[in-house]
Amino acid sequence: MFRSPIIAASMVAFLALYSTVSARPTNLQEQNIGYSQSFLQGTYVGFETLLALAGFYEETEVKQGMAEDGELVIDAADEEDQTEIKIVGLGLGRTGTTSLAMALEILGYTVVHDDEQTELTDLFDAEEEEVIDIDELHEILGLRGYNATLKTAGYNWVADNPDVKAILTVRDNPDKYVDSWLVAAPFIEILRQKPFCWLNTVEALLPSFEAEFMYETTGGKPEDFLNREALRQNYEQYVSKVQEAIPSSRLLTFNVKQGWGPLCEYLGQPVPKGIAFPHVHTRAKLEGEMFFLRVITWIWPLAVLAIVIPLLCIFMALKRKFSKSDTIPKAAQKID
Repeated sequence: MFRSPIIAASMVAFLALYSTVSARPTNLQEQNIGYSQSFLQGTYVGFETLLALAGFYEETEVKQGMAEDGELVIDAADEEDQTEIKIVGLGLGRTGTTSLAMALEILGYTVVHDDEQTELTDLFDAEEEEVIDIDELHEILGLRGYNATLKTAGYNWVADNPDVKAILTVRDNPDKYVDSWLVAAPFIEILRQKPFCWLNTVEALLPSFEAEFMYETTGGKPEDFLNREALRQNYEQYVSKVQEAIPSSRLLTFNVKQGWGPLCEYLGQPVPKGIAFPHVHTRAKLEGEMFFLRVITWIWPLAVLAIVIPLLCIFMALKRKFSKSDTIPKAAQKID
């Protein structure tokens, strides 16, 4: 799981500190939470992200599939809800994709989004290594019980699969998208720093993260992934390309501010009674998450010292003890 013991020490130290904060969105209207509380919740999300990147949420079969001599597990033996991908979310990050994922789950779909990405490391790695292709990837996702994905398919794949419906999430305007995305974009730089770059899960997922954070958002120009104007232009071009590639009968262009109505009508689902449409993962919460992860890149040397110094003290104490026991007393010198 680890290439270094550093993360283990860091996680133990932070677990006690953050165990009282709930990371899972229990309030579907997180935009109504104050900045400080939302930021604090975000730091715990950062802690959970750390655990996920360390491989704590991977299934045993996934870990075996990631082993050097392991084989890709197509489907868990006890899986009873085998299905196929029916819904694909095509929105860029920070366009309401997390809110959409929660909405789809409320409607009964089983969704691949951020949390599931680190649970499916073997599939992302297998696709990157060309062990499976994009069609086989989605077939296996269906066999594992997923029928909606916001992480694995592009608009060309949707265009080639007429039974699949797509949802394109958008913001009020390109500038709001860029403002929000620039808070998330440094995540890819954090993953390339120690201690994250030592983790097997990060190594396996890094190509997919790079594609999402540096290529998809810039139209294939990774050097512009923090360039505001390039991000703005690509957002507009991307929305147009998706709308041109997929027939309107199979595409819903959706702003999460529109709520349940357009989404449920498009999917042929009744509007959930008494449940507000989720608005989660606010910018304040994201800032808290990024802050926590960046702090880890600063303090990991302290974790090393916390391990090395006690071991060194024990070693020196044992050395002194055995040195004394091995000393042969000298006879008193004869006095003339």
